[in-house]
Amino acid sequence: MDNLRISKILLPLDIKSLSMLERICSILIYTIPLLLLAILTCMNLNDFFSIVIWILYCILFSPWFYYLLNYERLEKKYKIMSDIRFGNSYEFLSKLMVFSVPGIIITIITITYFLNQLNLGIVISSAFIVPSLALYFRNDVFNDESCIEGEEIILGYIPTWYGLLSLAVGIYGYFNAFKLSNLTIAITLGLITLIFQILFVIPDKFNRILSFEVRRKKGCLLLLISLSILFFLISMIFSSHMANFNNIDLTFESIMMKVITWSIAIILAILFARKIKDMNQK
Repeated sequence: MDNLRISKILLPLDIKSLSMLERICSILIYTIPLLLLAILTCMNLNDFFSIVIWILYCILFSPWFYYLLNYERLEKKYKIMSDIRFGNSYEFLSKLMVFSVPGIIITIITITYFLNQLNLGIVISSAFIVPSLALYFRNDVFNDESCIEGEEIILGYIPTWYGLLSLAVGIYGYFNAFKLSNLTIAITLGLITLIFQILFVIPDKFNRILSFEVRRKKGCLLLLISLSILFFLISMIFSSHMANFNNIDLTFESIMMKVITWSIAIILAILFARKIKDMNQK
């Protein structure tokens, strides 16, 4: 076996050129040494945690192992490579992200269990639900067809951007809600987080009501940045002020300062939106 074949097995990017035996070797070449290392560590420390870590490694990378071994069947079913751009199709990226979620959730819950933070692990894991369901079921949105506008190829509804931001918002919001001592406020922040998670995965709905094209890169960035800023402002208010109603400053000066701050923010957002719209029209 020449050096080129070995390098392809070590870094299996060109899967089509690999035989089934070489694909199995590509999986075992990392899995077996890690298993031996876990066994040695377990024997020396008399602790099974290293074995648990190896099992989590297998679970976490099982979608990749399945992808390697079933590349041709997945290619027929999901159209792995895009016909209109370099790289994977949006349909396949969506499914790959979704199929990775169970392993990630199992890993999070297992590690937090050993750290005696199981409740926190469950809270963080819940952030994966909305983006996973959206990317799996909204095939009519997160696909390569969204990138076609006439004869031009544009950004489209890219699943990695919308899905990962929805996930990030969920983790941040649910984590902060988990830390709040007031149950009512925690539930309220959790519901607000859920709403924003949903907003991040319905770009097609925004595209119908906004004056700019969300499928283009500038419009996409404007939408994502606007939603992110709005969410983090609201979550910061909940985290810093509403955890204790008695500490809320309702003086005239405080109210006027908040009104002025929010007014400036809204004006800047409107000006930014108009600037993006003008740039799209040129």
